[in-house]
Amino acid sequence: MHAQSFSRQLIGSAMLLLASASGCAPNSHLGSDVIWATDHESGTTDDWVADGGGGLLLDTAGSTVEVSDEFSHSGRYALKITDLAKSDMVGPGVYRELQAPADAFYSAWYYLPRPYKTNSQWTIQKFRSRSDSDAEQVNHGHDLNLRTLPGGQVILYLYSHDPAYLQAPLADPPAFVPVETWFHLETFYSARTDSTGQLEVWLDDRLVYDLKDRRTTGSDDVLWTPCNIGEDIQPSPPELYVDDAGISRVRVTRNGTLLNSP
Repeated sequence: MHAQSFSRQLIGSAMLLLASASGCAPNSHLGSDVIWATDHESGTTDDWVADGGGGLLLDTAGSTVEVSDEFSHSGRYALKITDLAKSDMVGPGVYRELQAPADAFYSAWYYLPRPYKTNSQWTIQKFRSRSDSDAEQVNHGHDLNLRTLPGGQVILYLYSHDPAYLQAPLADPPAFVPVETWFHLETFYSARTDSTGQLEVWLDDRLVYDLKDRRTTGSDDVLWTPCNIGEDIQPSPPELYVDDAGISRVRVTRNGTLLNSP
């Protein structure tokens, strides 16, 4: 299950070793356009909470967020998120926070260890923002969700909590994600409180969503949240693995090569 080391995958025109104070794993050689990254090879979740720029999301139902050596995209470890909340609104995850206007590319590898059946949406990534009136209150923005079809295929789709948009049309052809195989998600998120925002989503380097001229955030920050949230997913509890996650100013791509933004 191990792939080529993440530290060898990200190739930029200028290569440097980001200091651990920047919030990325100290052994990751990354391009200068990378804002933050982790390959989980520390064996801990410390990269997610580094510098006060992120954290873990846990509920009281016994859900877990932990680093595991059961599966990994590169190296030995990956993040394992197990959902026991059985809610379509709250559940376990991790997050990193940027101040808007935060035009950035958010990249991560995902792994589903077995086939699951969804009876509601299964959210694996959120973009959220803090309330202007209460910094402790977090508003929902845009979600990347999975749903299983009658034939067993797993499809990716985008949902907005803004009533002006709601669910985006499904990609054509459909954005199927594999089971028991690592797949790569990358999102360009242009955070705007007016109608000049933009979202682009790539699944294994295929552009499956390109949404322009919309409000994308409710306040001047962005919380990027890989997560595992679903009300009725069988068999229970659903497990999800995340590895080689990063935030950059240009696309990382599936091969780990930093590309200039169009």
